[in-house]
Amino acid sequence: MASGKITLIVMHSSKREPRTFTIDKRKAFAVGILGICLLIFGVCASFVAFNRVIDSEHLEKLKAENEELRVEIASLSAKVSNLEASMAKQLQVEEQLRIIADLEPLDADVWEVGIGGPDIELAAGGNGIDGSVASLDQDIDRLLRQIRLQEESFSQIMERLKAKAEELRHLPSIRPVDVGYISSGFGRRRDPFTGRMSRHEGVDFSARKGSKVYATADGIVRKAGYERGYGYTIEIDHGNGIITRYAHNAKLLVRRGQKVKRGDVIAYVGSSGRSTAPHLHYEVRVNGVPRNPLKFILPSDRVVN
Repeated sequence: MASGKITLIVMHSSKREPRTFTIDKRKAFAVGILGICLLIFGVCASFVAFNRVIDSEHLEKLKAENEELRVEIASLSAKVSNLEASMAKQLQVEEQLRIIADLEPLDADVWEVGIGGPDIELAAGGNGIDGSVASLDQDIDRLLRQIRLQEESFSQIMERLKAKAEELRHLPSIRPVDVGYISSGFGRRRDPFTGRMSRHEGVDFSARKGSKVYATADGIVRKAGYERGYGYTIEIDHGNGIITRYAHNAKLLVRRGQKVKRGDVIAYVGSSGRSTAPHLHYEVRVNGVPRNPLKFILPSDRVVN
């Protein structure tokens, strides 16, 4: 039967006698196992300690990054708030422009540019940085949609104002002469030749012979020549059923079919036709019906050129 002992011989480098130790095998095995366990424990403890150091550094780094994110989010939130305030001011200007352009103001519900989707807290995982980022993202997305809506609205306003400006350019809104005074108004008056009451279908502007006569709006000359009673006469078609007539001129400067613009000199004041003295007889007709020309004349600061 094998011995249950282990003999260890320790040799010295000197001339001393070697020493002999005898150890029980079971005790030696137990000591070996204990040593291995201590070694493993030491390694594990060192690993845990190392991981704790690494985790601590990583946690500090994450905290610093989170703080930077919070500062950046706060800065972006402030900018978004400023943008929202600017958009509110722009909306007020837009409402005024839509009124000028004869357009309906944007409905408050339309301005909210609502969209569908999951609840922001569920999508972002609740509060904290994730929630702040998701909320900020939603605000920016809403602002972008409002900007696109406002771009479309301004485009609509510009198109309408262009069309309106075109209409206004064809509206007879200035005086046909810039000198003289009104010698006879629109409506019933006593005829200077017969003395009887008659209907005067225009306005007479008394002015010196040779004074300039201006087209009162954009249009096309449909008549330019001598007409019985009216003398040398010009008629301009401004579209939309509006016609202006300029009579008793001394000289005409335009011809039939010619395009004219508001303010163009088209004739010189005279006394041709049935007239007692130099003056301009000026008429405005809408769909063939004579209208008081003075009601069309606007202050100079309201005339669209």
